[in-house]
Order: sequence, then structure tokens, then C-alpha cells
Amino acid sequence: MEKSDLSTFPEEEIRHRIASLQKRLEEADLHGCLILEKVNLFYYTGTMQNGTLYVPSCGEPIFFIRRSLERGKQETPLKMLRKYKRFKDILPDLAGRDISRLGIDESTTPVRLLSMLKDAFPTTEFEDISMRLGKIRAVKSAYEIAQIREAGKRHAMLYERIPGFIREGMTEWELGSRIVAAMFDLGFMGFMRLSGFNSELFCGNICFGESGTAPCAFEGPGGLVGQSAAFPLFAGSRTLHRGDIIFIDTGFGYNGYYTDTTRIFSLGAPRPEAMDAHQICLIIQEEIRRMLRPGVRPSEIYKAIYNEIVYPKDFAQGFMGFGGNQVSFLGHGIGLVVDEFPAISQKIEYPLQENMVIAVEPKKGLPNIGMVGIENTYVVTNEGGEKLTRIPDHIAVL
Repeated sequence: MEKSDLSTFPEEEIRHRIASLQKRLEEADLHGCLILEKVNLFYYTGTMQNGTLYVPSCGEPIFFIRRSLERGKQETPLKMLRKYKRFKDILPDLAGRDISRLGIDESTTPVRLLSMLKDAFPTTEFEDISMRLGKIRAVKSAYEIAQIREAGKRHAMLYERIPGFIREGMTEWELGSRIVAAMFDLGFMGFMRLSGFNSELFCGNICFGESGTAPCAFEGPGGLVGQSAAFPLFAGSRTLHRGDIIFIDTGFGYNGYYTDTTRIFSLGAPRPEAMDAHQICLIIQEEIRRMLRPGVRPSEIYKAIYNEIVYPKDFAQGFMGFGGNQVSFLGHGIGLVVDEFPAISQKIEYPLQENMVIAVEPKKGLPNIGMVGIENTYVVTNEGGEKLTRIPDHIAVL
């Protein structure tokens, strides 16, 4: 079979990622690691086949593939590929290697799978490397930034189309359907990937008025009603009326990588308190953007925003979520999943590095009005955050 048209992942990219991982393994005094989770598998192999990647602390990795070995050969630049069915099938290929201490991502490995792994590797001590993996992925290569930049370009094209979809009397679901159709037309991947256990997200949030402050389980500042109790996601049945705030928070996936952005529209002039709150969110965004420089700690950003803007302006109530929706972050890393390390949070002391990509989202919930605010995706540079979602930030009055 001829190689797939999709088999364009640069070999040097994979080699660099493997080398970065091996350096971290050596620093942790680990003899290697096993990668099982599909996003990390893609990151280190360039293909999303079902399998287990063995990466020694030194030397060539071995990619054990359940399905499909044939497609894996087409897409990954790795050379050592093996077919297997059970974890025990891996052991003969590891004979003679020191596997007494191996790393594994415990944050994404189900307990049952980890138990099966330990049964197959009875003499191996496993150590959690989830944070090490997260820190490696947090710093993007030029190749990755190019994919995210393209996602941002297409994301901006989507928002340019949205005003033409909006009409009085339509439901959130109707608007959402038109937005999704436009996303697919622009090359959207079709779904959103999240890192958290039991986390689900479909394209984003489409909310009219007070729907934007409705209680929801999703770990974000925006409220959400959704279609039903079984699908409390994306958009609901709320009808659009003149004077309503329209809250549109979407992600856009391109070639595996995401941007995240929010814009506010209004059918007719919004109330003054909505305009005022939105303007303060823009001030907060600019201050965060200015601080997105290598060496700055996310905790410093978080504390500065609250101490210098939020508290002095009496802005805390409803900020970053209305009522029980309030969250303890101002932004989040983004890349192969929407919620990557690091978050802009009071607890994150790990310094920002050049080419980290961060979605910044200062938002405010207002009673009987809805959610206002902004979200843009930035790359960390020495001059501050470079905006990758180039769309006007003001409330667009229709």
C-alpha cells in the first residue's frame, strides 16, 4: 500500500521530542517509560494507533502496536515497530534491558490497565511521570506553533462569519448548528480533546443572555444549559431577543492542535454595566498579555491581576464565573488538548518559557444579563504574548 497523504509528520520533530523525554527520564533516574495514552502516543510517534510506546532512557524507542500496524508503518518515522496483543507480548523485545524502574502517566492510565501492566511486569517499579510529560508538551516547537497559528487563522475566519448567522428569534442550538457547519467548512477536526477524567466538550459554548451564567459541571467560567440533562453541552433552546448578550466560546482544532477564543455579540445596544464589565476584562487581558514572558510565574500573574485590578475595582463577584461556576484560574495552556499545562493560577510556580501557548480568558458573569469578557490564544515571547486569534475584542453590536 502507498503511504497515506497524511504521513507528513517531520522525523526531526519526533526525534527532538524523544530526546527531550529521555533527558527527563535520566534526570529522574528512570530506565525508561511506557506511553499508553493516545495524545501522548501521537506526540511521540506522529500517529494515533492503539499501542504502547517503550522509550528507554538511552537508545531507540520501540512502538508496540495493537492496531493498526499497517497504518503505523505509513505514518510514524519511528523504525522499531512491533505487533502485540497483550502486555506480556512486549517482554521478549525488552530482554536484556534494565526495566526495573519505568515511568508511566498515572493521570491518564485507568486502574485496571495499570494492574494488568504490573502483572505483566512483576519486577518493575513504576513511577508517575505525568507532570514531566506535561512540561515537555507545554513548550511548543516551531512546527507546533505553525499548526496553532493556522488554527488561529481559521478560527478568526469563523468569527468573521458569525454576525451573518445571527437573527432575532433563533435558538442557541440553531446558531450553534450554523457555527459548527462553518467550522467544518473551514477544516475543523470535528471534536475537542480534553485532558481531565470524564471531561467532555463539544466545540464550545453558545449562550444567549442568562444562559451564560447557568450552573454547569464543566470546569470553565462560562455557564451552560445545553440540549438536555444527558447533553449539557454546547447550546440549548433559549431564544434570542433584542438586547440579549450573545456569548460564543469555541475551540478550533487543526491538524491536531487547538486555539481557544471567546467573543461577545449583542443584538442591539447592550446594557451599560455589560459594556463596563467587558472593558475591565479587556484591561485584565492586556495586563496578562504583557506578562506572558519567559521567567514570569503564573502565580505572579494571578496575584497581580487580583491585587492590582480585580480587588481595587470591586470586580471579584462574578469574575471568572457566576456563583458556583467561579474557577481559580485566568487562563490555561493549550496545544494537543484544550487544557494543557500550565494554568494561570495562584498555585502554579513553574516559570513560563518561550513558545508556551496560553489561552487567556478573563470573564465576568452579570445577574440577569449573562457572561461578558474575552478569550484569546497567545504564544509566550520575550516581548509578551503574541496573539494568535486575531479578531476584534470589543462587543460586536448587531
